[in-house]
Amino acid sequence: MHGSQQMKSIEQQIRDILVSQLDVDPEIAAESGPQTPLIGRGIGLDSVEAMALAVGIEEAFNIEIPDDDLTADLLHSIATLADYVRRKQSERRDSDAEGEPNG
Repeated sequence: MHGSQQMKSIEQQIRDILVSQLDVDPEIAAESGPQTPLIGRGIGLDSVEAMALAVGIEEAFNIEIPDDDLTADLLHSIATLADYVRRKQSERRDSDAEGEPNG
């Protein structure tokens, strides 16, 4: 069950970014489930706020989101973003392990 705890942590961090950086009402963020839409109905982000969220995610999780990945599907919900962050972190760990110097 460790994976679900990690996922919850990432989801909570995303909610924190929504509140602290995008001025989303804390009650709305707290009541939002993993599948709550981020854009339009739900959280209510517009396209500029969605881009700001992506930048906040990059900084908070030390990942890079290529422009090609910035799609409506990625920004669909907290869950889709959290899945993406986990995947990017896993890719980074894999590439870091491959790139370790042999001394």
